[in-house]
Amino acid sequence: MKGNELKILIDTQIFLWALTAPNRLGKNARGLLKSRENQLYLSAASSWEICIKAALNKLRLPESPDTYISSRMASLNIVPLAIKHHHTFKVYQLPPHHRDPFDRILIAQAQAEKLHLMSADEQFQTYEIDLLWGLE
Repeated sequence: MKGNELKILIDTQIFLWALTAPNRLGKNARGLLKSRENQLYLSAASSWEICIKAALNKLRLPESPDTYISSRMASLNIVPLAIKHHHTFKVYQLPPHHRDPFDRILIAQAQAEKLHLMSADEQFQTYEIDLLWGLE
């Protein structure tokens, strides 16, 4: 790992905004996402959430979720992050600040893997994580 490199887990909303509405992200967030010094991660939970929303017609994608997500991850040099048992056990230990299961697994993964988590969800501020605010 390079001296200034950040390992950043991006949440689902940040991933989608980076692809479709990058101006919704703050200047600092855009810079962190574009920097080749940083390593970006996308959780399987985000892929799962996108697939569910697309199947329910709550999210329109230009192609099937598997093609869309995989190709965009490759274009942004994003590493996939699998959900492992120790991540799910960590969810149990989280305080119940909110109930969104996708958010909770992302928080648990960030804690377990010692990743910065980039989000624009204010509820993430209530957890003990290295939060990178996506609107800055």
